[in-house]
Formats: sequence, structure tokens, C-alpha cells
Amino acid sequence: MVQAILIADDHPMCAAALGMAAREVAADAMIEQVGTLADAVVQTEQRKFDLILLDLMLPDVQGLAGLLMLKRLQPGARIAIVSSSDQPAVMRRAAREGASGFMPKSAAMSAMVAAIAAVLAGGQSFPPEMFVEGGGNEVASLIGELSPAQFRVLRAAADGSQNKQIAYELGIAETTVKTHFAQIFRKLGVTNRTQAILALQALDIAA
Repeated sequence: MVQAILIADDHPMCAAALGMAAREVAADAMIEQVGTLADAVVQTEQRKFDLILLDLMLPDVQGLAGLLMLKRLQPGARIAIVSSSDQPAVMRRAAREGASGFMPKSAAMSAMVAAIAAVLAGGQSFPPEMFVEGGGNEVASLIGELSPAQFRVLRAAADGSQNKQIAYELGIAETTVKTHFAQIFRKLGVTNRTQAILALQALDIAA
């Protein structure tokens, strides 16, 4: 059975390197490459993937919110994080939120191949430094319960946009924006926009 792999990375050289490493593991795999979370969502809504290689710092999402979104859309897919960060706390947070692997962008091609092979085979692959003492703060995973539309609304709000501007940017009615916020508050267990934005920002990582 031909395996399907999605690479979500907006850096052309990194995406190309990941593609080459994936081909080393599964020469006949169907590989799709995208540069934004929005495009990754479109792809995951259209087909099932066996493996998703996800950059933590895409143009439209930074941090672990993208991981949670894709885990919700494709619970059966294995997801490996690709990041310029090599901080153990970042790796541990990614593992807690459901990542099956973590690959620093500084890793050698041979390490990428080994990591992809391990994750694609159903295992895990994290750098040894992940297991040093200390850990990051626990973060709520409820962002992953949001629909893609709700996530886009919340992300726009986090960027400082008000309801009217969000409606214009997303091509929806202002009343729809308000409906999305009501559903966001309910799913996150918060009572206002500020609390919802803080929940999202808790997942953001300077990677």
C-alpha cells in the first residue's frame, strides 16, 4: 500500500530536505508539500496521511496549536515536529501534545531519515537531549477541539483584529464571527476573548 506523507514547512530548502529524507524511507510514497497551516488543513480534509512532518513556525501559526489542529483532523496520522529549536522543554511539550517525533532542522540527513523511518513504522523518535532534567509548563489541549474556521477566527483575534476586520479578512459575516466566538468560549471553557487568546498564546513557542 502506497503511503501518504504531508510536509508542512514554508522554507523551501528544509521542505526539500524533508522530501528527500522521506523518499529514502518510502521511495514510492505520495508526498504533498505545503507552506501554511491553512493549506495543511485543506490537504488533511481531502485525504488521509500516514505521516505529517510539521514545522512549528509556519506563517499562519506558531507553536503547538498547529499540531493540535492536525491531530484533531487526522487522529490516525503520525506527526513529527520539525523545528529550528532544540530546547528539551519544547520537545517534551510536543510529545505531551501527541507528536510521535521531533527533528531539529540542524539534524543531519541521516538523522532525519532514521527519525522518519521510526515514526512511519509506528514508533517514536526524539533527540536524547529531550530527556534531560526539567520540563516546561503544562498547556491546555483544548485548542485542538476548535474547528478550522474557529481556529482562524481566534488566530485573527490574537493578531489584534476586531470582529468587523476578522469578518472582512475571512470573507464571512460579522454575525458568523460572533457565533464562532461563542463556540470558542464554550469549547475552551472561558468567558471572554482575552482568556481565549491567552489559551492560544500558551501554545506558542519561539522556535
